[in-house]
Amino acid sequence: MAINPNSNAALELSDQKDYIMNAPIAEVAAHLGMDIDEAVKMRVLAAVEAASPKMDVAVRPIEPQGNLYGFASVTIGGVKIDDFKIVENKDGELFVGMPSKPDKGSQSGFRNTVHVDKDFREAFSAAVIGEYHAAVREAQSRAANLKAAPDKPRMAEQVQSAAKEAAKHNADLPPKEKTAKHRGERE
Repeated sequence: MAINPNSNAALELSDQKDYIMNAPIAEVAAHLGMDIDEAVKMRVLAAVEAASPKMDVAVRPIEPQGNLYGFASVTIGGVKIDDFKIVENKDGELFVGMPSKPDKGSQSGFRNTVHVDKDFREAFSAAVIGEYHAAVREAQSRAANLKAAPDKPRMAEQVQSAAKEAAKHNADLPPKEKTAKHRGERE
């Protein structure tokens, strides 16, 4: 249920958020019937949620190559990070692999160049995998639409047809016009 921003409920919610963020923490704890630690945690979580930068995800699905299904770029607060990998695990579930570079000293031969903390990783992975599935559905829809319209000529056929028409038009021009038009001259 959406709350009308001009309603009393919206004002009460806004007042409550303002109270939680600005009132003395001991007063907030007493008012909400919790201990001070819980009130501090609630205030910190509210502040982090309010300050969370916008995350934009762009994915590029590929024809699966082994367990690699695509790549992603993520922009968080104006910082763009490329080369996340969309990979299938042994259970057939997709997960987000971090960008990495070769490292002879590591066991796998690669070292991650980006690290996402455990608290943020779940939301981050869900956003990337969700965008991947949306991109795959869109590609499948476009492919189905192309198959559904067999009477529509393909691009190569359109180019060949246009070339034939241009050749026929040029063949019908008198020799002097052909030469003048090719040189950009006027009669």
